Amino acid sequence: MKQVSKNVDGRNSRWQRHRAKRRIELITAARDAVATHGAGISMEEIATACGTSKSVFYRYFKDKSGVQAAVGEYFVTRMRTRMVAAAHEADSFAATVYALVKEYLKSVDASADVYRFVVTAPADGDSAIEQFLDSVCQLLMDQHIRHRGEQAMPTALLQCWAASTVGMVRGAGEAWLALPDGDDKPDRTVMGRLITDWAVQGLRPGTYTEFSAEDDPSRTTPQESQ
Repeated sequence: MKQVSKNVDGRNSRWQRHRAKRRIELITAARDAVATHGAGISMEEIATACGTSKSVFYRYFKDKSGVQAAVGEYFVTRMRTRMVAAAHEADSFAATVYALVKEYLKSVDASADVYRFVVTAPADGDSAIEQFLDSVCQLLMDQHIRHRGEQAMPTALLQCWAASTVGMVRGAGEAWLALPDGDDKPDRTVMGRLITDWAVQGLRPGTYTEFSAEDDPSRTTPQESQ
């Protein structure tokens, strides 16, 4: 009987590994299909592009919302990893904000349709995107404390600042992503520096600074870069 139990457990373990591997394969295939065909792609089109059927996807993800959530988790996990690494390499708080903004814009610009596919999923308070935003808020708070030490804001105010900053960066980034290409659309580098300036120095439309490619706001914020 013990041998039978071990055999059964072994089969279960192999099946679970197979399902986990197959799930990742479907997630990456769906991501590639969205990147190729656009954020408005249907589940029928995703399945066809992946060389399988909707029933196979629904066996793993239940419905389209489940696919969006899974692709979202895959997408933001990798973006978060790059952002954490960039933040820890920065040598000032302003440079940290710039590094985070730069990584965010780089990710959404490189995979614009995948990002749109993920953020248009039905609202869920515990979604991958919401968890990601919460983790970035915490990262900002930790980095503020690391760089400012005893001069750091009180925790309650810091929480408000981090939430407002993340919201502003997301809003500005998505608005920039939606702009039609043209001479008046800032490139990604300039937009990243503008958003950093807004986040670190404050929103001051009346004193707008036009950045050149050589400008770096992380070097022009003496109070926060100490």
